[in-house]
Amino acid sequence: MADPQENHDEKEGVSVADLVKCAVLVWSATLLTVSYLGFFPQMKMDNTFVASLLTGAMASFGIERKTANQQKKTPPKIEPLTKTPSTK
Repeated sequence: MADPQENHDEKEGVSVADLVKCAVLVWSATLLTVSYLGFFPQMKMDNTFVASLLTGAMASFGIERKTANQQKKTPPKIEPLTKTPSTK
């Protein structure tokens, strides 16, 4: 039988993971914004690394970038069978 304490720990673990993802998202977005606006010209950093962290954090929440030529994904149509298979 499942221990109620284990279920509580799993729920708490998910919320901590979400908090960490949010912290990474905010931190990386802030660093990129400061870098691109040029508030601190003496600050040298690799923007591609921070951008990859931002993209990964956004993807973990299901946020994706839509390109101009990307079409809407429509679900495939399932047509009903017109003939029923005969059983012999």
